Amino acid sequence: MSKGVVVHLDNDVKGVLKPAKNLFDQLGLELDYVICGSKEEFNSYLIAAELPVKSLIFDLMSDIPGSDPDFLDQIETSFLRYNVPVFIYSGYLQSIGDRFDNNGTVYKFDKATEVTKIFDKIQFYQNSGFIDVFCPGGILESEINKDINASFTKQFSKNEEIESVINTILNTEEVDEKKDKSQRVRDIFKRIAIKSLSADILAPIAESKDKVHPIEHFYKRQSNLNFWTGDIWMNKADKVTYVIILTPRCDIANDKVEHILLCKISQLPEPIKLTGKEKDVKDRLRKYLTDNLDSVKSKRYIPETIYFKQGGLVDFSTYHTIEKKTFATIYEYVVTLSDEFTNEILGKLSYFFLRTGISTINESEFKATIESLKIMESAE
Repeated sequence: MSKGVVVHLDNDVKGVLKPAKNLFDQLGLELDYVICGSKEEFNSYLIAAELPVKSLIFDLMSDIPGSDPDFLDQIETSFLRYNVPVFIYSGYLQSIGDRFDNNGTVYKFDKATEVTKIFDKIQFYQNSGFIDVFCPGGILESEINKDINASFTKQFSKNEEIESVINTILNTEEVDEKKDKSQRVRDIFKRIAIKSLSADILAPIAESKDKVHPIEHFYKRQSNLNFWTGDIWMNKADKVTYVIILTPRCDIANDKVEHILLCKISQLPEPIKLTGKEKDVKDRLRKYLTDNLDSVKSKRYIPETIYFKQGGLVDFSTYHTIEKKTFATIYEYVVTLSDEFTNEILGKLSYFFLRTGISTINESEFKATIESLKIMESAE
């Protein structure tokens, strides 16, 4: 039984589409390969498709390079709508320049490349299970919706509880000029649903051996805020200096901050040693991940990931502030740490500030003091 479809659009049915379908069908991926020889046929199929769309393949559909901007916009629409791997398979790739370069699941292949290269990518995504999460009718649209409903409904056991919350919103005298109160109700209950679901999803990880992947502590922020606590930014000029924003969230949210608190992220003194006995390597990695490094008490390790390949150490001794207006002219956004990881760093920063310290005691005299006390005890 087919688990979905791959839709291929090209105006060369005999030379491209039919040979491609024959090759794909030999892979045995439990996916139907649907060929469309025109944009109209393609659009009609997507509207009527009964099986989930797992991947899209396009030619630029024009004999004159770059002459069909509307179709390029349609490709972007398809990418955003379907959340599946999209392959632009054309002999006129130069006409679109660097467009789509920042769309992680959009691939560009010149027609001089064998179509089997595209099939390899589709097979990789299909076998890994990635497509099943994001495709139409996939996990995000089915299971996640059910989980959100279950998590949300458990928050309120009685009708009057929901009504009470709504009334506290509707009856308040405070009015946001940008939003009506019904929008306020929608926003609040949306956050409640997402937070309850997030807590339920993370709970099994805290209670079992199902540890998180390093990438789960990083995300590309989509909010309209110019900056946020836990953001990592890179110096535009040298491309090697990184900083993390540690300004309290409340100050940023209230837009009352004129100066941003930063700490530099320094490189590791030496690469993490990944050779040796397996147990020793795991113990070594665990010390980095759990912040159990004796030599870096004034720093906090950030692991390397695809979002932040350099990794490094947040150096609390480099804390400083910079004017908000100046900050964006010097740095560019890279990625944001999860709230959980950011809180861990903020906690260690607080510890760094709270150390009061005492005058250093002479070790030799301290040793002599201990020895003399033992002599006194033995004499008694």
